[in-house]
Formats: sequence, C-alpha cells, structure tokens
Amino acid sequence: MMSELKRGNKGAGASSPPQVGDNKAFFYSILTETYLFSEVGRLIASELNPNELIQKIVSAFGKSVCFEEASVYAVKDDLTGLVPLYFLNPLLQSKMSEYIFLDNGAPGQIAVTGEPLFLEDSSRYEAFLHHPDETQQQGSYIGIPLKSENRIVGIMGFSHSKPAAFTVEDFDLLRTLSTTVSAGLVKAVLFKKTLEIARTDELTGMLNYRVLLEKLDEEFGRQVRTGRDLSFIMIDIDNFKRVNDHYGHLEGSRVIAQMGALLRGQIRAGSTDTCFRYGGEEFSILLAETGIDEALAIAERVRKTVEEYPFTLKTIHPDEVLTVSLGVTTMQKGDTKSSSALIQEADLALYRSKATGKNRVTGYSTGLTMPGATQDVNHRNS
Repeated sequence: MMSELKRGNKGAGASSPPQVGDNKAFFYSILTETYLFSEVGRLIASELNPNELIQKIVSAFGKSVCFEEASVYAVKDDLTGLVPLYFLNPLLQSKMSEYIFLDNGAPGQIAVTGEPLFLEDSSRYEAFLHHPDETQQQGSYIGIPLKSENRIVGIMGFSHSKPAAFTVEDFDLLRTLSTTVSAGLVKAVLFKKTLEIARTDELTGMLNYRVLLEKLDEEFGRQVRTGRDLSFIMIDIDNFKRVNDHYGHLEGSRVIAQMGALLRGQIRAGSTDTCFRYGGEEFSILLAETGIDEALAIAERVRKTVEEYPFTLKTIHPDEVLTVSLGVTTMQKGDTKSSSALIQEADLALYRSKATGKNRVTGYSTGLTMPGATQDVNHRNS
C-alpha cells in the first residue's frame, strides 16, 4: 500500500538519468548506498542479539535517511500482535513491554496487509495512531514490513515531524534493505531461542545448573561491591523416590513441573530473586541483597506453600502428602567463601532438615553437624 505517495520532482531522480552537473551527487549517493548495504551485512554477520542488531541497523540507516523517530516491532509467535524491539525515542522506553494487536495503527495495518506504507502527512491517515495516549500530529512516515519466506516477521517504521520529509529514494532504499534486515532478524531471534533452550530446564522452564553458577559469580561480584548480604536456598522434594515407585515416572515428572511453577510464583515481585532447577528433584533460589532472617522467612513460606499446594497427584490421591526440605545460607560482608562453599553450606543445612524429620527449614551456622551421616544420606535418597 502506497498512501499519499507523490513522485513529482522528488522522484524524478529515480527514473531520469543524471545530468552532467549532477554526476558528483549521483556517485556520492551510489557510494553511500553501497556502504549502507555493506554495513548492514556486517552487522548481521557479527551481532546475535535481536535488540542490539536492530538498534545498530537503525543507527546505520540514519547516515543515509533523515528521520527523527524510529520503531521496530517483531511479530508474536502466535501472530496476534507486535512486540516492540526498539524505539529511538527514549520517552517510549516505558512502552517496550506493551505489544500492539494486529490491525491496530500503522504498524498493525502493515503487518496485516504485508504492504509498505509511505505517508507524506500522517495526520491525514486516520488509522495511523497505535497507542491510546498518542495525539494526531503532522509529519512524514515510512513503514516497511520485514518478510521471511512470505511471512511477516516484523515492522520497521521511520518518521519525521515535517510533512513530505522523505523522498521516494528513501522509501526505495529502505524497502530494498528490508529483505536483508529480515534475514538478520530471523537469524538473531533463532540464536536467542537456541541459547534460551540451552540455559533452561525443559520440564520446569526454570534456569538450569549451568546458569546458576553464572548467576552466583555475578551476585558474588555485586556483593563484594555493595557489601550487602547474599542468601541461597536449596530445596529437595521429600520422599520423591517413593512417588516414582508408586505412581510412575510420568507422575513424578508432573510433580516436578508443577513444583517449578510453584517456586517461580514465590519469587518476590520486583526483586532479582532467581529460581533454578538444580537437578533431579532438587531446586534452588538465589536471593540477592537478602539477609539470613529474611531468607529463612522466605524459605518457610515456600515450605508451607508446597505443603498446602493442590498438586495433581494429591487431587487424584487425597491421602498423598507432598513436602519439601530446605537449607538456607548467607554470604555476609567480609566473607571470603567461594560460590561452591555457599552451595555446600546450603546443601549441608538441607541434609540436616532431611535428617531431623523432613518438611522443615534449616539455616546454616558455623559448626553445623549432621548426626548419623550414613543414615541421613539414605533418608535424603528416600
């Protein structure tokens, strides 16, 4: 769709050969476009983060096309709307979490039709606005669909506060480059998904043990800088072997999956708390800037929530009991312990909870011992 596209004198250069006096400007334009194609190709080859890739590509476009605002959206996997990838205007950063339904505003219209949009005056295009708090204003707009194998994967939009600020050459250049940008975006999104799969436990959707070690290193660095406490909780499902033996591994997997969702729901809103599947029926929670007393309170809340949670297994077998044992430790200002030592302390406290009756929370303290080590190991494996 080409709306309000007027070639007139602005487009004359696209169809008429350059005059002798215009050769310098003509060849400069060709060189600029060649550089832009080369730069976009280089960015696509080197940048694997979708958001960073788009930001750098838009910056490169700015050297050839004069625009004041830019926005890029990716089409949701379920094809119901557009997810913001990049806004040039910092005032729109608060809208990065808001997606646009298809058909809504200029980007939504482009996603539905698959056709580009060239507006010499966006105020005369009634369906242009796509955010409820926007006001209709004069200005120019170019919207380009990003296509991959005839599928719309995203939308690029460029605008200027002045009407008729863009040329037909600008439009043609952006439209021609869109195919290359689309390929780069698809590659970057695929890489991101592959990376997320490698870092995520498939059954629970939680981060895995490898990411736990990375996060511990990050939080240890922050703790050294800030001097604020860092706490760590280890969690183990009680009597899980019996669940598998009595009801089968499929039911055991269902318990673990539901436990993952439950634990993620216990993370404090607005915090940097992070949940992990440690392995098997073990989980862990990393609590940044959290002292031992608060960590013990969170662990007790988790214990009680699990005890009362209506797992599918308990619904089918009302007499069945599902509980967890927890171990808690803290790294305080001045501590020199390593991340592995922090894990060992929480693990020892967890063993203590197992050995002293299960379904309880134990906080680590110096000199913590565990009576009957051999017997306790057998308890934990039961």
